[in-house]
Amino acid sequence: MSESLFQSLKDAFTDKAIDAISRNLGEDASRTKSGLTAMIPTVLGGILGKSANATSAPSWWNTVADLFDGDDDDDLRLGMLGDTKFADAGKGLLGSLFGGNLDSILGSLSGATGLAKDKSGKLLTTVAPMVIGFLSRWAKRKGLSFTGIIGKLLADKSAILGALPSGIGGGLLGFADKARDAVDDTARKVAGAATQKPKFNWSWLILLLGALILLWLLFGRGCNRTKEKVEDQATEIVNDLDQAASDIKASIKGALNDAGDWVYDLGASIKKKLVDGTEMEIGVNSVEYKILEFIEDANLPIDKTTWFTLDRLYFETGSSTLKAESNSQLDRIAAIMKAYPAVTLKIGGYTDNTGSDVVNNALSSERAETAKAELVKRGVALNRLEAEGYGSQHPVCPANDTPECRAMNRRIDIRVTAK
Repeated sequence: MSESLFQSLKDAFTDKAIDAISRNLGEDASRTKSGLTAMIPTVLGGILGKSANATSAPSWWNTVADLFDGDDDDDLRLGMLGDTKFADAGKGLLGSLFGGNLDSILGSLSGATGLAKDKSGKLLTTVAPMVIGFLSRWAKRKGLSFTGIIGKLLADKSAILGALPSGIGGGLLGFADKARDAVDDTARKVAGAATQKPKFNWSWLILLLGALILLWLLFGRGCNRTKEKVEDQATEIVNDLDQAASDIKASIKGALNDAGDWVYDLGASIKKKLVDGTEMEIGVNSVEYKILEFIEDANLPIDKTTWFTLDRLYFETGSSTLKAESNSQLDRIAAIMKAYPAVTLKIGGYTDNTGSDVVNNALSSERAETAKAELVKRGVALNRLEAEGYGSQHPVCPANDTPECRAMNRRIDIRVTAK
């Protein structure tokens, strides 16, 4: 399973760290631990409330992260406790994260932890920069950008909100409530339908035709029908559309693995000899087989609608870092391009619909550029490749509402632009 950043952060506050913070606070260790349990998700919620749509690190993040630069192995920098510069950074950070809601948040934290309000304020002033320090150093080790680490936190959003103490909700931290989230999800799906690439328009055509038939029933012929008959026929249409959506999903053969990645059924293996004499063993359902078939068939025209999904390219959650198992497919795509030197490709990056559109667009672009860079590293000329990120647009599994569906939609596609 992918690593939970929220859990890693909680684990960083060891007994040693809690004892050091307790001494600085002048408070009992058990009460300090209780305060940390409430304040860590509160700080993370504040970060997400301010940064879920950010495309680069804000100044308040950089100010604190700079304090944690260096080779010190202690991610929490316990030696900085009591340092005036550290305390000032913490006070400024609380204003940036919580603004006018700070007093209400401190009141809720005090009630939830049993700490006096001034002690709650001092502890939050200490914890907030430690959280950002840990996140910034963790991101550096993982090779994540700021948007990448926000993506990781968004993946933990439910756990973070679930850990908030009573009285502190998403609205107080800058999050939309559940009703707003539902509206946003619907809006994203509608936007996805409206911007579908031609390759997948047939699935949405079914939905459009169904809607037109429904309108015809209601307004064209409905005057001469009873309400019950119209409702019955509308129900039949909805059922037919649901079945069509299920058929689309079922056509993508494979299964979800323990890491949350979609593993395609590649079919029976065959040996394929390329024009330059290179031999490779590929599955008859694999993208290598499909793209070779497309390249070698002069009757198949190049257009903007024919895309091929790379079926063994996987990234770390919320990151543009490729997993090791992606190397085999990258090697094969590079070999195909070397064998067919006239071929040029466009690389498209895609995410699922989790998180904000801004973060998804940035992340998908980073992933497309990573795939491009890996092919260049394998000897493909840079001028034969272009890359673009599309975020959560153009899902291959339009519902985008289950782990399986979202895993299919997190992908890199390629399109032949010359052959």
